[in-house]
Formats: sequence, structure tokens, C-alpha cells
Amino acid sequence: TFPATEKSSMDFVYDSFADQPDKLPRDIQYEKLLKFIHAYGQDLTGLESQLEEPQTDGWDIFADPIRLDFEPRSNETLEDILGFVNRDNKIFFKLMMTFPAIACELQSLVAEAKEKYVPVLCVFGEQPIGSEGRESDEALCFGRILPLLQDLWNYCERVYLVVLHLIRQLASLYSKKNRKKSPLTAYLNVRFAPIWRTLAEALGVLVQFDEIVRQNEAFSNCATVFKRMMRTVRNAPEKYETDGPSAKRFEYLMQKLEGDLLDDLIFQNCVDREFDERSCDILVRDNAEFMAEFFGSLGALYNFYMTDNRVEFNKRYAFIGYCGLFVMYSTLFRDKLRKDAKYVDLLGKVWTLQKQMPLIHLGNTYMFHIGEWLARRIPDFVNATFKTRNADISGSKTALLHSLSDIDGIIMEQYNKITVWSARLESKPSIHQDHQDVINGQANLLVQGIGHAWNVSNLLKSFLLVHMAVDSPFTRDKILAAMRLVEMLKAIVATYHRKSTTIGSLQSLLVDKACYKISRLISPLKQKLEHNQQKLDDAQIDQLSALELILHVLQGAPTRTHLLVIKLALCVAQQKTANPLIDPNALVEISSYVRHLELISHFQGLVSEACDCSILYWFEELLDHYFKAIVKNPELINSLPYITMALHDAAPVLLKVQHLSEAEALLNAFVKCIIDKIDTEITHPVKRSIEDELRLHIHSVVLGSDSRDISKIGHFRDWSRFVKLPTFNFFGQQVSFRAAITEYLDEQFYNLTAISSHDWKTYEELRSLAKEKYDLSLLEVHLPGATIEQGLDVLEITRNIHVFVGRYNYNLNGQFFVEKPSTTKSNHLHTIHIRHVSNSIRTHGTGIMNTTVNFVYQFLGKKFFIFSQFLYDDHIKSRLMKDYRSFLEQRDDYKGLYPFKKAEKFLKDIKKLGVTEDGKSYLDQFRELVTEIGNALGYVRMVRSGGFRYISESIKFVPDLSNVVSIGEAAEKGELPEHTVSAAANLDALLNDMITKFSEGADYFKMLEEVFYDEMHKEKNQHLKNFFIILPPLMLSYVEHIITCKEKVQKKNKEATFTDDGFALGCAFVLKLLRQEKQFDGLQWEEGWNAYYDANLEVSRAQIEEKRAKDAAQMKGKKKVQPSAAVENEISTMTLSQNKIITSKRECDVLWKTYHSTTVFFKDRNATDKKDDGDEEEEEEEEEEA
Repeated sequence: TFPATEKSSMDFVYDSFADQPDKLPRDIQYEKLLKFIHAYGQDLTGLESQLEEPQTDGWDIFADPIRLDFEPRSNETLEDILGFVNRDNKIFFKLMMTFPAIACELQSLVAEAKEKYVPVLCVFGEQPIGSEGRESDEALCFGRILPLLQDLWNYCERVYLVVLHLIRQLASLYSKKNRKKSPLTAYLNVRFAPIWRTLAEALGVLVQFDEIVRQNEAFSNCATVFKRMMRTVRNAPEKYETDGPSAKRFEYLMQKLEGDLLDDLIFQNCVDREFDERSCDILVRDNAEFMAEFFGSLGALYNFYMTDNRVEFNKRYAFIGYCGLFVMYSTLFRDKLRKDAKYVDLLGKVWTLQKQMPLIHLGNTYMFHIGEWLARRIPDFVNATFKTRNADISGSKTALLHSLSDIDGIIMEQYNKITVWSARLESKPSIHQDHQDVINGQANLLVQGIGHAWNVSNLLKSFLLVHMAVDSPFTRDKILAAMRLVEMLKAIVATYHRKSTTIGSLQSLLVDKACYKISRLISPLKQKLEHNQQKLDDAQIDQLSALELILHVLQGAPTRTHLLVIKLALCVAQQKTANPLIDPNALVEISSYVRHLELISHFQGLVSEACDCSILYWFEELLDHYFKAIVKNPELINSLPYITMALHDAAPVLLKVQHLSEAEALLNAFVKCIIDKIDTEITHPVKRSIEDELRLHIHSVVLGSDSRDISKIGHFRDWSRFVKLPTFNFFGQQVSFRAAITEYLDEQFYNLTAISSHDWKTYEELRSLAKEKYDLSLLEVHLPGATIEQGLDVLEITRNIHVFVGRYNYNLNGQFFVEKPSTTKSNHLHTIHIRHVSNSIRTHGTGIMNTTVNFVYQFLGKKFFIFSQFLYDDHIKSRLMKDYRSFLEQRDDYKGLYPFKKAEKFLKDIKKLGVTEDGKSYLDQFRELVTEIGNALGYVRMVRSGGFRYISESIKFVPDLSNVVSIGEAAEKGELPEHTVSAAANLDALLNDMITKFSEGADYFKMLEEVFYDEMHKEKNQHLKNFFIILPPLMLSYVEHIITCKEKVQKKNKEATFTDDGFALGCAFVLKLLRQEKQFDGLQWEEGWNAYYDANLEVSRAQIEEKRAKDAAQMKGKKKVQPSAAVENEISTMTLSQNKIITSKRECDVLWKTYHSTTVFFKDRNATDKKDDGDEEEEEEEEEEA
């Protein structure tokens, strides 16, 4: 036997020998392929389970690679749809060409209005959240929207023309002359209900225009400002590069446009037109047959909307058009309706509609109230019929608010229905179910979902609008109720989306089934008429033509035009005769299937319209309370993705804005506002709460008991719900609470570990607890304990910055710190240089730079508190004010130079107040305070320089920083593997980041200055304005101190030092922070100090020369030429005094040069600084004048 596999010394794997030599190589390879595919499938399944993706048939609704569009489409014209069927019946063919063509035109106009004009009118005047408009902007906004208003003007004229044509066509059909024997006589018994519904939709659009413009105050305000501007243009046309006639003509057209569009006359101009065309013998107002048909159609439409809830889902919006149609009827036949009881009865029915639908949403927060609108359009009929009209109108709104008082119960009822519907739609049918029953059930579920969506949508909009209408405040429970309604709407959308693949495969079957059902009911009727074809009258011939047309059109795509032709043909087939062709029950069934076919074919658009939540944009204030409620009740977090999905609905409306310079301004501001609210109201509180929860848990373990007071907690909150919430999309931004919480905890644990490295075990336990409790994978927090090169670690210095600045002296020129000998018992001194900082950054990362700045900020805050207390002391404050006032009064006597004697006297007087055990006065302690402030700033400067050094060391292998070759692009061109290209791209990103940091850096001094500026300039800190006056004695104290320290260097004294530049840096920073550089320069202390030393030096030299000359004169003539011992001692004493003056002057010069060097760090000033300096100069001039 041979071994199954053999391995050579180089580990090559050879093919095994076949156990079945009779098998073909093809079969063997096929079996290997099957095994590979099976193993690969198992690997993919494991990866999918690890990624925790939802195991559903759908996909992310925001990441659709391909969107499934189920809307039927066809390129057929109306003539193509009608085909060659029944062209011999010319009257029928003409009617089927005329009415569908007009209806299609009206439908396209309605669609154009909803798409192009209504959104723009709704958002006109809206400003981006957080911005405020000015009056000058109003004219500009109106000027930008003026082209659209011109298009709207032309659009309305087009609608007027089509409506006029349709009314005349109907009046020609329903005419007295057709009562006699005429080819149109049979059609007097036909009621074209789809035509009337289409006419009502067109009139509803005009009503919607009027109401939006009337309720939007921005139109009237902006138009007023624009007209005022045009009057200015007309008075001086040459200034605006135009002429007088053009300006007047434009102003006239502007007035005409305003009268037609902005004065609530869009709808009225339509119904007030002259519909009679007597030249063609077309009568409308005096046409009794047309009036009767019009009234009958109004009654039929009312019954259709009110009784058939299953058929008409969006009946609320349809009632706007119905009211428009009713007012048109009232206007056309006003004189004939004064005493018409049937009309009054129908008016009463329409009037009572406001009790069922008091408020209908139009867009934005604009609403349509049936009672108010009728009272404004037909006031004579309303006033004569309803004596309590005002009470009815206000009572309908109050009744609606009262009916919604139990909103929770209503929501629960809808929630149960939607839950059951969703479960049934997503459930898989049993294999034992009949195939037809499955198809029927799926069809019914598709239609039911649309009905549920409209019910919830109407409830949501009524709930929001009624509170606005009656000025009722929103409580927290009401806000949560509204958000539950939004959640249900988007849950319906998500359910349809998840089942989109199944619906796509079923839709064609459902359409075919509906067409088959209609054909099965129509065919026997057609055969019945064909059986007696020789005996048919004109009406029956038309019915036969209608049935043949229905069967023909059913063979095409169920577009809206096809369905319209079917409905009109069905109207002809069901005409009123002595013996109706279609049984009433059969007619109801056919109509039901037609409506079913329409809903199934166009369900996608209907669901989108029903579930539209764009109204939330105008109620965004409610989101603040909702987000806060989520934190208090974490179980609500699962609804947040649905709410953000609903906020997407506002995007199409906001992007239609035309009155702003940028079309995306409203949307961008809205998105930023919502993202900020989510971060502020949810993310930040949850992050802190989870951190507190972890700390308390660890604390309770350490103490052995929970330290929390259970009675004060209320109820425990399950923060893991936020972590488990999947990432969702909000306008292209990924919102992930898990990522935000992980990043926050990583940052907190790292920073705190960097500060207190001995606590790393505690934070490691917190990390483990976060993994166990919330399944958060945090980074390890154990940091290295020391740098690569010997020397103090930056992290240790940062943790003990308050100790470091007191034990080390700063050298400005060399940028290093040297330890004070008095603070150590060692014979060696520690030094901190830039290279130590660079090594620490290389070890710990660049994050320690920001950590250092944060700790220095905290340290400076404490030091400035002591700084303020010292200057606030009465002894100090009064003495400084006295000295400055004396200087101002005697400034001319001092030649503008602050006197050295005054500073020296201040220094001596402060010592009289008391000294410490080591002989330091209060001024010496204040000098040390300023020095420590400067040392802290010097440390920050050194850390920044160390960061530059680290970055420069990191990029030293890049040959040319100004022309860096993209390695990623080179890898792509070389067609290298994908992971290599990815690694090269990461390297490019790293190089770009480091080059940017190397070239720019961060001005930490400016940051610290801006942080403390506001606090230091508050009213309570006015005593700090005296700081510049104390600098002369403070500098004298420093010179004495540094001279003493340098003298002790030769004596190897513990108090010795050779540098202490932190004092100069601290003085420069405080002067810049207090904006007192000009005032300090006004003292001319440098010149006064130098003048004093120069004068003393000259006096000393003159005294020595005088003494020597005098001694030489006395010794003249004597044999002894050497000066006497007494004289030599005096000269030696004078020389020592002179050397002391020279030493003091030298240290003074060093101090001033150091000070001037440090002011370079604070040269950059903004406009605010300049303004403050100007104010201070004015104050100084006023003081000089005083």
C-alpha cells in the first residue's frame, strides 16, 4: 500500500493516489471542488455570525446598491392603448380619446405641482437653524424666488385652461340638445366619476397654493420689502443700470403677479372664469342637465369618500379637492341654489366633515380647515344656513383635541394591528396551504399595510397640528406618543423593504390574478351582448365597445393611463338603463378588483406618500425632549434608528429651497443640529453614565459592598441597550454608540493611566469589566514605565508638575531644565532636555503633548488664584496705587522714568511686613510664584519642541518634504495585491499627517492665553490692573536673588544656581494676559534702571579718581610714593561697591534681554487684542491728563 500523502524535506505536498483508479480525473476534480465549496460556505457562515449581521432576506435601507422600483411604466400613447378596437364606434372612440387625454393632463399637472411648486412654497422664508434673517435678506429672498413665481403664474393659467376645457366638454355632453335623438343621448346616463375625481384633485392643488401662501407670512413680508426696493429703483433707474419704462413695466407686472398669486385668488380666479361659449352653443351656468349631473357627481363622490374606507386611503387630502369642487358648483349656479333643499342638505353634510377631519395637513405647519375655508369662499350660503358657524369651527378643533386625550390607547390599538400585519407579511406560508390562498393573502396584506400607514399618518399629523392650532403645550408623554407614531410609520416602510424581494416576485402574479378576475367577470357580459348583436341599441353598442376595450387594455401594463381608460370604459358599461347590464354585486366586485389592481401596481409610491414624516422638520424642538427621554428610559433606544429614518423625509423638501444662496443650506444646518443633539443629549450622558457604572462596580468590589444608595437611584438603567444598538446611517454619517463609548473609555483610561501609572491595574480591571458587562473591546492601558534614554520621564513630570516647577530652573536659550541643588541630597543634578521629551513621545505617543497642556492649564489655574489673592491684599494694593499715582503726578520731574529709589523703597518696606524662616519676604514669594508660572510655560515650550524633534526624526528618511511621492498610487499602478495597496495608502496618510504637524504645529501659549483671558478680565478681577506697577520692585528682587545664587556657585553652596529664566517668561506671559505691555513700557523702567546704574557707576568712578588724585597731591614731595594703607582700603572698598554696581547692571541687562526674547512668543495679536490695547492707551492718556 502507498501512503495517502508524502512530504519531502521541503514540505511540498503531492497529490494522493486515487483509491478508485476507475474514476475519471474530471470526477475526482469535481468532488474536490464540492468539498472546497462546502468548506468555504461554512467559513462564510462563521464570519457572518461573528459580524452579528441580521439574518433577514432584506438589506440596509440606506445602503441599497440597487433600488427595486415596482412602478409600472409604458411608452404607449393614448391612441396606442386604445388600439384598433371599436374604432367603428366613432362617438365612443372620441369620448375615450377626449376625457382620458384631459384627465391625464390634469394628473400630470397635479404631479408637477406636488413635485415642483408645493415644496418650494412650504419652505419659503425658512432660515437655516441657528441663523437669523435681516430685512435686506427679505428682498433678496423674494428676488431669488421670483422666477419660480413666474413659472407658477404660467402653471395656474395652464390649469385654468384645462379646467375650462373639461367643464365645456362635460357641458357639451350633458346638454338639453342631447335629450332628443342624438349620438350622445346614450351618454346622458353615464357618470364619468374618474373625471370628476381628477377635476377635484386639480382644484385641490389650487386650494393648497392659496392656503400655503396665505398662511406663510414670509410672502407678504418679503413682497412688501421688495416693492419698497423697486420704488427706489424706479426713482433712480440709472443708478441700477436700467431705464424708467423698464422699471415701471416690471413694477406693473410685479403688482399683477402679487394680485394673482399672493392675494388668495388662485382658486377664485379659476371658478370665476367665463365658462359659457355661446358662439359654439356651449352653456354652463344655464345648463340644467349639466347642473343636475354636477350635483349628482358631488353626492356620489361624497358617498364614495365617506362609505368606502377600504377603497380610498388618502381621503383627507382628497376632501380638499372635493371642497373646491363643491365651491365651484356653488359659484357656477349661485342664483339657482338659494332655495334648493338638496343643496342645503349636501352643504350640511360637507359642513359636518370638519367634525371628522377638522385639520388637514398641507405642508410645513400649514393646515386646511373645512369650516373656515367654506365660510371664506361661500359666506352667503354658510351664513344663511349655519347660525353657530364660529362655534362649530372652534368646537371642531377642541373636539379633536379631546378625542386625542387617550392617545396612548389609540396608539396601542394601531400598534397591535401593525404588529399582527407585519408578522403575517413576513411569515412564510405553510406548505399545506393552497397556492391561490397564499396569493390572495399576500395581496390583501399588501393593501392592508397601506391602509395602516394612512391611519397612523393621519393620526400623527392631526395630533401635532391640533396642539399648534389650539396652543396646547406638548407634555413629555405626548412627545413620546408622537414619536411612537413615527416609529410605526417607519416600521411599515422597513417591513415592505425587507419583503421587497418577495413582493417583486409576487407582484406580477398578483397583477395577473387581478386582471384575470376582472376578465372573468367581464367576458360573460360581453358574450351576452354579442349573442344578441343584431338587436342592440346605441346604448348597448356602447356597452359592448366598453367591455371589449376593458379586455383589450387589461393585456397591457397597469399604468395610471391604462387604469384610467379601464375606469372610464367601466363607467360606460354600467350606464343607467331599464335593464342594467351589470348586476350591482358584480359591479362592486369588478370595481374592487380594479382598485385592487391599482393599489398593487402602485403600492410603492402610496407607501412612500403615506409614511412621509417631513413634518418633523418643523417640530424639531420636540426631539430635544425625546432624546432626553431615551437616556432616562434606555428601552426607547431601539426606536432611534426609525426616528432618524423619518428625519430623512425632510431632505427632498429642504433641497427644493430657492430663496437661499445655497440650496443645501437648510439641510446641512438641520443635519448638523440633529447630530449635535444626539451627541449632547444621548451620547455624552450615556458615556459618562457607563463610566460611572464601571467605576462604582469596581469600587463596590474593593470595599466589599455597594456604596450606592439604592433608595435614591430610582430604577436601574440598562446601558447595554445603547452598546447593542447596530450602527445606523444619518445623511451619510455613521452613528454608532458602541464606537463612541469605546473611544471615550479608551481615551479616559489612557489619560488617567498616563497621569497615575500605578493605577493601571485598576483600569485594566475596568477594561475587563467593560468587556464582560457591555461587550466592549477596549485597548490595553498598561503603559511603559520609563523612557529609552535615562532621565526623568515626561509622564512623571506631568503628574507632578506642581513639584517640578519649584525644584527646577529653566534656561530659555538652551531649552533645558536643571535641578536646584537645594532640593536634592545627591552630588549630581538632573537635567531635562528636548531629547528626553522626544524619547518620551516616541515611547508614549503624541497624545502626551495634549495631556501636558491640560495639566499645565490646571496648575496655572491654581497659581493664578494665589496670584490674585496677593494683589488683592490691602497692603499691596494700596501701596501700588499710591506709588502709581505719585509717579503720574511727578512724571515730568522724573522725566517719564520710573524712579529706582521708589522701587527700592517698596522692596524694603515689604520686608518690614515680615519674612519667612529662610529669610524670604512676601515679595520674594510672589517672585517665586511668577517664576513657577514661567517654568510651567517653559515646560510646555520644551514639550512642543520635543514633539517637533520626534516628528523630524520620524520623517528624516523622506528625501524631499515638499514633493512626497505617493506610495499608494505607485502600488496601484504596479498592480500589487490589495493588502499591499492598503498598507501603502496607510503609509501615505501617516506621512501626510506627520508632515502637516511638522510644518504647522500648535501654538500652546496662544491656547493658554485664550483660556485665561476672559476670567482675568472680569469685573471681580479689577485689582489685577496694578500688576505692572509691582514689576520694578519684583525685578529688583530677582536681580538680588540671581546675584546671590551665582555667587554661591563658587562656594558650592546648596542654594547656588546659574539660570532662572522662568521669571522673565512668567512676567511676559502675565503682562500679555492682562494686556498691560503698553502700560509697563510707559513706566520706561528699563531706561530708568540703566540710568540709575550708569549714574552710580559714574559717581563711583569719579570718587575713586578723586581719592587717588587727592592722595597723590598729599604725597607730593615726600619720599614715599605708594599710597597709604588707609587710602588703599578706602579705594578697595569703593572698587568693591563699583564691582557690585557693575554686577547688578550686568544681571539687569541679562534680565531685560531675556524678557525681550520671551515677548516674541506673544507677538501674534488678533483684532480683539488691538481693540483692548487701544482702550488701555485711551485710559492711560486720561490718567495722564488727570
